[in-house]
Amino acid sequence: MLRLITCQHATLLIEQHEDPTMPRRERASLWLHLHLCPNCKRYSKQSMLIADWARASAAARAQAGPALSAAAKERMREQLVAAG
Repeated sequence: MLRLITCQHATLLIEQHEDPTMPRRERASLWLHLHLCPNCKRYSKQSMLIADWARASAAARAQAGPALSAAAKERMREQLVAAG
């Protein structure tokens, strides 16, 4: 039987939604809550959007490699010249 959960509990479950070990009962309770609570539904959409942006940003940074500032590059050149 599904049980109604509070918005606070729904928020916690929304953040854990990607976890494949979340029990079916919890998923079903969250589903029910999201269909009844427009505020938590909005929060869920926003949370998923932010997670997507974070994943995309991490992927872009991984492809670009680490970036150094011009000042850091100049310091490295100076140290290499001094050492060599």
